[in-house]
Amino acid sequence: MSWRRLERRTRLDLARGILLVGFTSAVAVYLTAGKPGAGPLGDPLEDSKVFRRTMEMYGGKANLVASEMLESFKSLWHGKPLAFTLAILTLAVVGGFLLITEERRPNEPGPPY
Repeated sequence: MSWRRLERRTRLDLARGILLVGFTSAVAVYLTAGKPGAGPLGDPLEDSKVFRRTMEMYGGKANLVASEMLESFKSLWHGKPLAFTLAILTLAVVGGFLLITEERRPNEPGPPY
């Protein structure tokens, strides 16, 4: 099956299906996500002054910045932020799908590659 030969209606139906599945998943994750807590032992280790000082001593400010960036990236895959991540990824997949399957008229030049 060639994606370029799909009829316009079929392409739009597939895009609607992808949107439906993606947004339904995002809403389900959002509604079932629990409240993020501190954990069984209290505050996370990363918030303590001793941890931050040790990280800075061994790796400098760049180590602290890299650690914070990694933690913020990891937080996108848990709880309610995961729902927003799924919604944005759904929009990106649908946009890519529609872009790839776009019809070109015979007299229009194709991409330069």
